[in-house]
Amino acid sequence: MKRYWEWSAPFKICPEETALIIVDMQKGFVDEGFCFFTPQAKEQVPLIRDFKHFCHEKGIPVFMSVFAQDTDYHNDYYWFRNKERGLLGDDGTCKLRLGTADCEMTADLAPEANDVVFTKYTYSCFAHTELETWLKKKRIRTVIVCGTCTNWCVDSTIRDAYHKDYNVVALADCVSTFPHAGADVKTWNDMELDLWGEGFARVLSAQQAKKEIEESAG
Repeated sequence: MKRYWEWSAPFKICPEETALIIVDMQKGFVDEGFCFFTPQAKEQVPLIRDFKHFCHEKGIPVFMSVFAQDTDYHNDYYWFRNKERGLLGDDGTCKLRLGTADCEMTADLAPEANDVVFTKYTYSCFAHTELETWLKKKRIRTVIVCGTCTNWCVDSTIRDAYHKDYNVVALADCVSTFPHAGADVKTWNDMELDLWGEGFARVLSAQQAKKEIEESAG
């Protein structure tokens, strides 16, 4: 079976029809000491920040999601699992709660210019949000996706974008996860990147995506 970098390209990235989606790079996942700290996500902040600034320079709009939940803002299944997953505080309040530091963007990716930050209470950036409406208003056909966690919210967002007929690009060196369910970080990332390359998205490094955008813009 081919690896993710071996599949041919079914589309080219046209910057005027492209948007960047940064998934859940908030303090709750990226900053040490927070409830879902993902070390790989922290490591990737400089690369994602650089790519975000590149998109600003090229006029590519940036959308950033924040995963949040509260008593009246949640998916019932996820809410039910809060206690088992360690997401309830000693006082019974949920972590990743709206208005808390968990739901603030990590400092180095703080919104700037015309960045759009939006909350979601489940995995996909398209589920119960206005993201698709914003993309349609800007006549976006291609979305570049990065962020955390690879096999949860990033995967769900990529699959939804594919099923909504967007061209999808996944940034291979800008997605992160944590070890769980019997698999380590490398295993999860390798499997997801290969799966996306075969069935859902072009999988490129940030540098490869920048080069293609530069060539198209030039």
